Amino acid sequence: MNPISNTTTTTTTTTSTSYKTSEATTLDNNNLEENVKYLINNKDEKVLTNDTKSSPPSLGIPQPNNIPPPSPSLQKQSSLLENIEELILSIDVGTTNIRAIMFDKELNIISKSIQNIPLIVDDNKPGYIEQCPDRLWEACKIVMKEAIELSPAKDNVKLVKAIGITNQRSSFLTWRRDTGRPIHNLITWQDGRSGDICKNANNSLAVKGIHGATKFVHLFTGKPRYLMASQLDFSTAHSSTRLAWVLDNLPEAKKAAREQQMLFGTIDTWLLWNLTGGREHATDYSNISATGLFDPFEMKLNSVVFYLFNIPTHIMPKIYDTSHHYGSTLPELFGHPIPITALCGDQQSAMFGECCFEEGDTKLTIGTGCFVNINTGSQARASRSGMYPLVGWKIKDEVTYVMEGKGMAAGTAIDWAQSFGMFNDAWETSAMAFSVPHSQGVVFVPAFTGLAPPHNDPRARGLIIGMSPSTRKEHVVRALLESFGYRCKELIDGIIFDNYTSIRRIVADGGVCQNDFVMQFISDIVGGKIDRAAHPEMTASGVCMLAGLNVGVWKSKEELSKLRKSSRIFEPRMSKDIIRKLFKRWERAVKRSMFWSENSFAGEGDDGYLDIEEENRLRHLQEEQDQLNNSNLTTSPSIPKPSLPNKNK
Repeated sequence: MNPISNTTTTTTTTTSTSYKTSEATTLDNNNLEENVKYLINNKDEKVLTNDTKSSPPSLGIPQPNNIPPPSPSLQKQSSLLENIEELILSIDVGTTNIRAIMFDKELNIISKSIQNIPLIVDDNKPGYIEQCPDRLWEACKIVMKEAIELSPAKDNVKLVKAIGITNQRSSFLTWRRDTGRPIHNLITWQDGRSGDICKNANNSLAVKGIHGATKFVHLFTGKPRYLMASQLDFSTAHSSTRLAWVLDNLPEAKKAAREQQMLFGTIDTWLLWNLTGGREHATDYSNISATGLFDPFEMKLNSVVFYLFNIPTHIMPKIYDTSHHYGSTLPELFGHPIPITALCGDQQSAMFGECCFEEGDTKLTIGTGCFVNINTGSQARASRSGMYPLVGWKIKDEVTYVMEGKGMAAGTAIDWAQSFGMFNDAWETSAMAFSVPHSQGVVFVPAFTGLAPPHNDPRARGLIIGMSPSTRKEHVVRALLESFGYRCKELIDGIIFDNYTSIRRIVADGGVCQNDFVMQFISDIVGGKIDRAAHPEMTASGVCMLAGLNVGVWKSKEELSKLRKSSRIFEPRMSKDIIRKLFKRWERAVKRSMFWSENSFAGEGDDGYLDIEEENRLRHLQEEQDQLNNSNLTTSPSIPKPSLPNKNK
């Protein structure tokens, strides 16, 4: 069977196949495709219509069917379009879509095009979550051409000075060098097929030996590299384990590797390869550092990982600076070659877009997932709570490191609640949460696929607790949104504890961060100001900045800092006593959700039943307990029935 597929047994995607929009300098208008088309084609006419519509509470989700009429503020945009001399095109590949966004020198969004990239989920292959690489490449060409068509570059593509690519990290594929054809589908960061490989590796004598030896060395040297190695733990989130699965299970991959024709690449590498016609096989430090194949302390590939999984190094791409001239697009693609001058992982790109240039600058991104990143300066730091140091970006001799904590799948939790009819549209949730003074004791733990650091429990599962007959759906929705704040607090506290780093400032972006209730609650629970960006496209904005720096559109990071705009700053209102009580209740609920599933690797499924040996053990304990209870009843009938011991303790 051909391992490349663009058909799905079950696909998780939205219904529309294409959505185009252009945004004006006033970022409160979200979908302005018709405005920009009008302005480009009618530059000499004045726009005198009024926009009287008010924007609904926003989760940052585009609504293509709700296009407001042109507003008077677009007269300024018309003037901008006439005078634009430099444009930067950003390619932003998310989990389920790819977008091309055109920026001008002031970081105004000039045009935008989006295509959905459906996930391929096969019920017969539990844990497999893939995407079609050919479809991704075709969608990339479509959105780039549409973004150019909707901008002044339509008549002069030379206005586009550079291209930057940012992408979901850790997703990868392999392809043949001689033909350029993929060997298999894109294996996404959510894929869980390497669960057994992780389990075997973590239980192996080799890894246990590494733990012991490096722990001993760390005691004498104090070097953070050895502390991290002493906690080496492989998971399905690492590209390394999924790449090992490919080499172990796909004959075509084994053959290509043996012939030295196999190439490995994350999404940025695949798109770069195609945009340059197969001339460039490269990535940057931010992307490679998120694969589990790289040692950020030594700034080179991790030879131990390659040895443990028998991965040949000749398949790896060249690694360059984040802001670097990677080559140019084929002339026939857009009528003129365009330089590609930046590659960057999505979270690091968003951090750069938020201008988190100083040590202690912290970024929250809540969208499909929940991420907390803190700038740790020029040094990679170690973590005792399961978080990992990454390269934020490398520009010439300057390397900036970040520590990253990943929380729950926020988007999954919202989709789940919507599927149960708690609300019709995610835009409603902020108003619903504000409509009640508190959650009435309800706590929502969205551990659908386990709990990430600091809990590190892949067996945890989702939990709603504290409901009573008077509980309304507004209380549950409020508890759901509050859970995002609790997880952010846990991650921030863990990063501070690990690195003895003080928080300088906190900025926020991502679709869910457009929800005012979420932002206010996070500000309350962490006890600090939250600066929300003026628009949610900070990931694309960051790689735009990096690309522009390379070609001289901007000269320095100081110049870029002046361009960043805030939409609102949220300040804490809650008393410390209330925060303490709320967080203590959250911690109690989290403990109830832990060690629930018998399956350690989410994505492989959980049948809800215990194995025979475990079932017999529990039955034996129950019989002993019943005998004890019966004997106690003759003397002390008021003694409560003891509970069974927790098998996970």
